[in-house]
Amino acid sequence: MRYVLGVEVVALLAMVAAVITDSAAVPADWRRVGLLVVAGAVHLWLSRRTEETRRDGGPGPHMDTTVVWTLPAMVLLPAWLAVASMLLLRVQLYPVARRPLYRYTFSTAGILLAGLASLAVIRLSGIDFDRAFGVREALVLVAAGTVYFLVSAVVVAGVITLSTPQPTWAMAVGSRRDNGMAAMTMCLGAVAVIALLQTWLAPLFLVPLLCALDWGALQIENLRGDARTDHKTQLLNSRGWHEQASREIVRARRRNSTFAVAVLDLDYFKQVNDTWGHPAGDAVLRAVGSVLRETTREGDIVGRFGGEEFVLLLPDTDAEQATLVAERVRQGVAEMHVAATDKRGQPVLIADRTTSIGVAAGPGGTAELETLLRSADAAVYEAKNAGRNRVRMFDPAGA
Repeated sequence: MRYVLGVEVVALLAMVAAVITDSAAVPADWRRVGLLVVAGAVHLWLSRRTEETRRDGGPGPHMDTTVVWTLPAMVLLPAWLAVASMLLLRVQLYPVARRPLYRYTFSTAGILLAGLASLAVIRLSGIDFDRAFGVREALVLVAAGTVYFLVSAVVVAGVITLSTPQPTWAMAVGSRRDNGMAAMTMCLGAVAVIALLQTWLAPLFLVPLLCALDWGALQIENLRGDARTDHKTQLLNSRGWHEQASREIVRARRRNSTFAVAVLDLDYFKQVNDTWGHPAGDAVLRAVGSVLRETTREGDIVGRFGGEEFVLLLPDTDAEQATLVAERVRQGVAEMHVAATDKRGQPVLIADRTTSIGVAAGPGGTAELETLLRSADAAVYEAKNAGRNRVRMFDPAGA
């Protein structure tokens, strides 16, 4: 908390110092600030769904692409106009961010501090970009963008490190993809500066390019994960699970050993999305993935088939042992306390979630995977009809 307040106080003092010491606005500045705010608003509206998905995609630091509009404001406008344009964009981004107000205030302070640091680089260089743009001006622009990136990264890495019990390097500084995306948006911010110097309407043509960059980065990430892994839970997806399960069944047949299949279906999961929103539902799915990793055994094959359905292949396991594993998973889900945010970005704690689990077992020499999956799925419906939040073993006689 002291770190958060410290960053906010430093940002506020830096803003006051920059505003009272910088120059007054001229007519060209008003035209530029209006264009940047309009272009930024159009970009936010067109890419809001993509931005929501990217923000929910990982635990590391997130750098929103509005830096494309913030950097030109800091480079070309008087400090008070630059700050005003940045705050206008942040107000518009708040409904998309789905973050509690105190967290959003801190991230705004970090961005403000990074922007003012880049503005300081420009002012200390003594360069007037409206007079000329050559090699020296380009180097100063690169330096300003680099300072913006570093200050923003340090501020976010500090709060992640201090607030996480066991922080990792990837959590603090982000993945290679995160930093690559940040570098590309910085380059586009520099392009926006150059475009504004040439003609004041030019930055509008960056809006579709930036939206395409947002969408393309998300699609590449999803394609990488969707090959074998479910990107929300980091478990195997249907394709990956079937591939790995098929290899395990070949081994079971060769050794004539037993194996079992368990199918999990979260109870009343639609209520989570309807009550708190889809980001909260995604948080619950990730928590279930963690429970499955913690409660299953080494060698068990765990996957998510889609929606609220998960599936386990339990090698060298008979019906009794499979029921014990399934019961351990059921208890783990019932004990979850999931920190998430609601539709307005306010923090919520989701608990008392349950799951219905169906189990089917068979000898490895004769059992067919698809047959056991259908049997376990039938047992899930038996568990739901019996009142939910329970484990049911498939009974061939009852079927």
